[in-house]
Amino acid sequence: MSPGNSYFKDEEVYYLLKTVVERFGRVGVFIADIPAISTYVAFGYPENRARRDKAIPQGNALKNRVLKAMAKLGYSNDVVKIFDWEKEIEDNEAYKQKFSQVSALYNDNEKFHNSANATTRGVLEGSKREIKDMEKATSIAVHYLLSEFSFMEFLPAFLGVEKVVYVYHKNWEVYEDYIAGKFDSVPKPHLDFLLIENPYETYNPIWGLEDEEANGDYKNVLDRIEKTKTLRVGFTNYVPALMYDRDYDNFSGIFYEIIIEIAKKHGWRVRWTEEVGYGVIIDGLDNNRFDIFGSTVWPTPERKPRADFSVSLYKSPTFVWVRSDYNKTGDEIKNDANARVAVKENDITDSIAKSDFPNNRQVRVPQLSNTTEVLKFVAEDNADFTFVEPYLAEHFNKTSPVKLVKTSENPIRIYDNTFILKRGEKRLKELLDKELELMKKNGKIKLLIEKYTGSEDTFIVE
Repeated sequence: MSPGNSYFKDEEVYYLLKTVVERFGRVGVFIADIPAISTYVAFGYPENRARRDKAIPQGNALKNRVLKAMAKLGYSNDVVKIFDWEKEIEDNEAYKQKFSQVSALYNDNEKFHNSANATTRGVLEGSKREIKDMEKATSIAVHYLLSEFSFMEFLPAFLGVEKVVYVYHKNWEVYEDYIAGKFDSVPKPHLDFLLIENPYETYNPIWGLEDEEANGDYKNVLDRIEKTKTLRVGFTNYVPALMYDRDYDNFSGIFYEIIIEIAKKHGWRVRWTEEVGYGVIIDGLDNNRFDIFGSTVWPTPERKPRADFSVSLYKSPTFVWVRSDYNKTGDEIKNDANARVAVKENDITDSIAKSDFPNNRQVRVPQLSNTTEVLKFVAEDNADFTFVEPYLAEHFNKTSPVKLVKTSENPIRIYDNTFILKRGEKRLKELLDKELELMKKNGKIKLLIEKYTGSEDTFIVE
C-alpha cells in the first residue's frame, strides 16, 4: 500500500484483507513508507521533511487502517503480517543484494529502464503537482519501484516459501512484464501477480441507478416490472450481442434488439441502468440493482448454482487463441507452467483456465475492460493464450497489427448464449423463454445474427 494513495480507504483495506485471507489463508501487507521518501523528494520536499512530514506519518496511518480491519475481521498476526520496512527490510543484507541485482538490470537493460521510468513518470504526472524537471524527478522517484521489485525478489527466502504473489487492484504492466521475463528472458515462477477488484468498483452507473420504484413492495421481479412498466437492464459491451457507443449514447446488437422488441410488446420502457463487469453480474441481480443483464452470458458451472438462465438463443464454439508466431499446441501449452493465460475474473476465460489449464499463470484483465481485452493482452505479449469464440477473435484481428490464431480445429467448449436472471425468478424466466422460443421459430434470431455479423452461419442456431 502506497503512503498517500487515496485508494486505500478503510473499506478498501477491509475488502482486500478479507478477500485474500478467505482465498489463500494468509497475507502480508507491504506499506512502502521508507521507499516513498524518494517520491516526496521528487515532488520537491527536502529529504528530512519528506520522511518526517509525509512518508512516515502516512505510512503509520495505513498501518492503523490495517490494524483496524484486522480487529474487525478477527485476524491475528499469524494470518496478517505487516512488514516493518525500517526494521526488517532496509538493512537486511539479502534485500540489499536483491536491490543491487534489480538496479543493475535497470541500469543495463534499456527496455526495463524505459518501462520503469514511464511507470514512475505516470505516477508523478498523475499527482497533478507542478514539477519543473520531470526527468530529474523521475530518476529520483524510480527508487520506489526498484525497491518494490527487490522486496518481492527478497520475500520467498525471507518467508521460507516457494512463491509469493503481488495482489493489487489494477494491472501493473511493468511488474507483470518483469515476472514474465520480458526484459531479461528469464521467467520468474517464484513471483506472481493477482488482480483483485472490489465488486462495487466494477459498476459504472449510466443512468437510472437512483430508482425509488425499485425498492417498493413487490412479489417478484416481474411483478415490479409490470407495475412500474419499467425494465431495468445492466449490460457490458460484447460484440455482436450488445454494443454501447459512449460518444453517441447509443445501443445496438442482437441482445439489444431482442430486449427492445420484448419491451415494446409488453408496454415496458427500458432503463439501461449500469455497465457491469462479468464478475459481478450475479451480485447486481441479487442486490436488485437491475432486473436482467442485457448482454450474452454463458452458463458456466460456476454460475449455474447462483443464477437462472433463459433458453439458448444460439451456441458459440470456443477455442484456444495464440499469437500467429506462437508455435505450441493446446496440450503443449497446458504442460508449460510459464505459459500465461489472459482471463477476466468469473468470466468463461477464468472458468476454462481453472478447470483445463490449472498449472498456467493467470494474467487478469480488469472487469470493465472491453471483451476483446483478453485478446489484446495476448497480441501485446502480456499473455500467451486465451479462450474466445471465433467471431470475437475475427473482429479483433480486423484492426490488430498482431493476428491471433486458434490452436486446433476442434473447439474446447461449446457454450449457450443466454440471458441471465436472478435465481428463483420463475415468472420472468417463463415469459422470457416464451418470447425467445417464438423468435427462434419465426427466424428473428437468425436474421439478427446475419444483420450484425454478415452471416447467419457465424453461430450455431438450433
